[in-house]
Amino acid sequence: MSTIEALTVTALGMSVVFFGLLLCVAFIHLSHRAARRFPWADQTPVGEPIASPAPTPVPAPTAPPAEPPSPAILAVIATVLEMEQRLYQGRPTSRLTIRRPRTGA
Repeated sequence: MSTIEALTVTALGMSVVFFGLLLCVAFIHLSHRAARRFPWADQTPVGEPIASPAPTPVPAPTAPPAEPPSPAILAVIATVLEMEQRLYQGRPTSRLTIRRPRTGA
């Protein structure tokens, strides 16, 4: 393959990639324009003011004072949290899920 042929193949490849990028940009702009034409569930149509009623304050229900958990339950929770911390070493993507056992069924 000569130098001219190599440069021609390179230029053709670069032009195909550039044309593909231009098509991607055009598609993004067209989809943005199309999305603005349809009202979504969480938006009002364009030009209409957003009218929301003023929230009325609701007094918080007072809960009766609960008994503190037993020392055995506190020890189990502390142990589980310590194991999770050592196992995952504080990675932000890990999480601890504690499920309550079903009662009465």
